[in-house]
Amino acid sequence: MTPKYTTIIGLEIHVELKTKSKMFCACKNDPDHGAPNTNICPVCLAHPGTLPVPNATALTDIVKIATALGCKIATESKFDRKHYFYPDLPKAYQISQFDQPVGEHGAIVLNLITSKNHRDTARIGITRVHMEEDTAKLTHGASHHPSPLLGQEGETLVDFNRAGVPLVEIVSDPDIQSGIEAKAYCQELQTIFRYLGVSNADMEKGQMRCEANVSVQETGKFVDEAGVIKPIGDYKLNNKVEVKNINSFRAVEKAIDFEIKRQTAMIEKGEAWSQQTRGWSDDKGETVMQRIKETSADYRYFPEPDIPPFNPAKIAGNIELPELPAQKRARFHEEYGFSYADAAILATDPHWATYAEDVYSDLVEWLHSLPVSVPPSGTTPGKPENKKTTSEILDNKKSALAKLTGNWLTSKLMGAMAERKIDIRILKLSAENFSELLALFYTGRVNSTNAAKILNEMLDANTDIDPTHIMEEKGYGQMSDEGALGKIVDDVIASHPEQVAKFKAGKEPLLQFLKGMVMKATEGAADPVVAEKLLREKMK
Repeated sequence: MTPKYTTIIGLEIHVELKTKSKMFCACKNDPDHGAPNTNICPVCLAHPGTLPVPNATALTDIVKIATALGCKIATESKFDRKHYFYPDLPKAYQISQFDQPVGEHGAIVLNLITSKNHRDTARIGITRVHMEEDTAKLTHGASHHPSPLLGQEGETLVDFNRAGVPLVEIVSDPDIQSGIEAKAYCQELQTIFRYLGVSNADMEKGQMRCEANVSVQETGKFVDEAGVIKPIGDYKLNNKVEVKNINSFRAVEKAIDFEIKRQTAMIEKGEAWSQQTRGWSDDKGETVMQRIKETSADYRYFPEPDIPPFNPAKIAGNIELPELPAQKRARFHEEYGFSYADAAILATDPHWATYAEDVYSDLVEWLHSLPVSVPPSGTTPGKPENKKTTSEILDNKKSALAKLTGNWLTSKLMGAMAERKIDIRILKLSAENFSELLALFYTGRVNSTNAAKILNEMLDANTDIDPTHIMEEKGYGQMSDEGALGKIVDDVIASHPEQVAKFKAGKEPLLQFLKGMVMKATEGAADPVVAEKLLREKMK
């Protein structure tokens, strides 16, 4: 059934580049550290007679971004002055780009994971990628002594450390259809920025910001012509609403979903609205009116006279892109056998991706060197892994190893790290020792409960610790000695005569109960295969 209304969403993403200096001067690019108004100069403060000098590294970075997004790079680009009067830019204009951006007409294909091994795709077009300077940071209500000019809200303080920081804006086509798609688009962009090494893109720190343009239209009453929404016949398009103050991925989804519901309700009531800017209130869980939206004519763009036109590709030179997130996810699934969901999680951060590859490779090497004492759960005994070549292990056990590695990385390790607030960049647990732990579990030397204990001890240590050392020191290894285990089995049989009699009478399921009693008596240390073998022999 065709929906009555269609949502049209376009996003404007701003990302701060982590160059050493600002966009148009030599001031340190470090807006979040140090005292306010320390990383500034006459250029930042727009003193008379100062001239901007473009940052070549920032221009190279924006070419990298545009190239990674599949954009056509302009052979000639220029800067423009965007005029507005606000205290965050003392020039009364922002150096930006208007009609000749660095890159245009790109796209991102999103893989929306709907299950472990299934994904839906959404293609989001990129209208343009352009460069501009960031603004100063305003802190409202910073003083306990209200200013007579600002009423009871108190004073507004201005920190120019951020003014002039290189800022890249990515404008999407109106291809996004829901809050969840918008969230996935933002997350994909963040991952790309991090893979390129051009920005940390932390939304919580303001290094990446999202503004959403949302409108709800009657289905079938408009057409999308190359990213431009046009009405059909005498249909009058509903105005779009720009939503600002979105500072997290969760807020992106919630703000857009709220705005869709708000506009839909107004249409149902026959109400209209002006083109406007609204802010997202996390506390209220709703958008709030800020101002009537300006148009490009209000900014009175004209070419920046102090900076001549330039060729972005010539400045950037030969651009070599790293393996991008989409390529890495596909390779993780195809080469290693990771599920789509695990591949997506592991490829989200380049540090995690590298760690995962190292763990998988080291695990294969460990299995080549360690004999299997117990066949892994769900498998049948066969040729021991240490008797196979690494290629045979990869060919025959790819699915099992991918499931084991993916689960332990994305669930157990990431979960334990989150509890301890450990970031992958400061993790002391090496991939080699983590893969050794997985090998100990896979080969039956330690059960899942004790493997988890060993993992916790490894994370709590102040250094990288060998899991075998912990296993032997704490006695976490599987108890396989038939002499020692035989005595415990004798005690279990003697303590449960009724269950033993029923088992001997043909009630096979009771064997699992008796084996559980052996595991309980050994605190999970008993080798379950040996325990079952001894129980059967002693109850003949």
